[in-house]
Amino acid sequence: MDSLRHALTRFIQEPAAQHDPPALYRRLLAEAPVLDLGRVHVVSGHSEIVTVLTHPGTVVDPTAVGLPRSGATALARVVARMLPMRDGADHTRLKRLATTAFSARRLEQMRGRITATVDRMLQPLLSAGEFDVVADLAVPLPVAVSCAILDIPDSEQERVTGWARLVARSLLDDFGPAAGEQRAADGRQPTADGRQPTADGQRIADEQRIAELDAEFEQFRAYVEELCAARAAAPGDDLISRLTVARAEGRLDDQDLLAFVVMLLANGLETLTSGLAVAVWELLRRPGLAELLREHPERAEAVFDEAQRLGSPVRASARALTREVEVGGTVIPAGRVALLLYAAANRDPRRFADPDRFDPDRAELRHLAFGHGPHHCLGAPLSLMAGAAVLRTLAAAGATRELTTPLDEGTVRWSPQFVFGGLRELPVRTPLREPAGAGAGRP
Repeated sequence: MDSLRHALTRFIQEPAAQHDPPALYRRLLAEAPVLDLGRVHVVSGHSEIVTVLTHPGTVVDPTAVGLPRSGATALARVVARMLPMRDGADHTRLKRLATTAFSARRLEQMRGRITATVDRMLQPLLSAGEFDVVADLAVPLPVAVSCAILDIPDSEQERVTGWARLVARSLLDDFGPAAGEQRAADGRQPTADGRQPTADGQRIADEQRIAELDAEFEQFRAYVEELCAARAAAPGDDLISRLTVARAEGRLDDQDLLAFVVMLLANGLETLTSGLAVAVWELLRRPGLAELLREHPERAEAVFDEAQRLGSPVRASARALTREVEVGGTVIPAGRVALLLYAAANRDPRRFADPDRFDPDRAELRHLAFGHGPHHCLGAPLSLMAGAAVLRTLAAAGATRELTTPLDEGTVRWSPQFVFGGLRELPVRTPLREPAGAGAGRP
């Protein structure tokens, strides 16, 4: 068991070891679906994770068990008020305000706009002959989808994308009370002359970085407040307008409104970005998929969904336990943290037959790529729509264009972040195919 703990700890802490390792997942699922690492218990089994996520003693807020929230920027404080970071009655209240925007009727109304947005973005990229899936498509598309559901003009998308990337960076930065001293001790940020920084030097560097992030976020805050003021003055049928009405009726305060709109504008920049990249990666390395989608375009959502299961763009999340929880025969005491390893659970052979095989026709569709329980991703249907539209368009283009990448399993670069497991880049070449017989008669 010690060797398994060592391998798991290395997987969590070392970016070089963090591309999804099926062999490690198999060991965890076979030997220890719940593994005690001290104050943290790593839960990797599908049913075990579902148990934790649906237990009444499970919360998102780490302060509930005496742990500090990470992050010291103004944006981090706004993030702490977002819907995914709230628990109990607060979470229920905020989720209810958003639910109508994600009803089946409204989602179906969005389908045409999402398809048109994907086509508008992809056609110039295909015509160019080559592009990078991550930078040119998977980063801007989630913001374009968010702008579509919030009725924000296309002309605003570039600015909003910049701010959404700021939110993503803030989520991954940690400027907690001891972070500077820990980084200096670890030697992770040497100074320009190659020396290791002192704790004071690292603290000063962190303070400067926090000030820079706060200044950048202030522009985003001003934009959101202007947007909300405009919708309050002339309400429409969009979600921001309904949220401003809720504020006027006292169901939402100013800070909750700010956090809600920031979340909606930045929604999916890491999750859908990673999900799109892994889905296109599967399409490129499995030529039969493109042919399947040209013949059966209605299968695109199932193909995208299976790519999310197998690729797990969100590898893991954490929950604090305010009560003891019995999981798979193991009792996790109150006050501990459960690290939920979705990437392993999505390959659990007790849940998915032949789990390492890519199979869009499999019957077991209840994977954990979009979470589970009260915090199941509200935007999952939109992600499926957008992902399916991308795969359909690329597959259709494959009838007249070669779709290839110079990367292979050994050269593809994966994100060094533990939580988000997508590709860092995915270059694609899209030259026109030569007409049949075009080469005949050539010397």
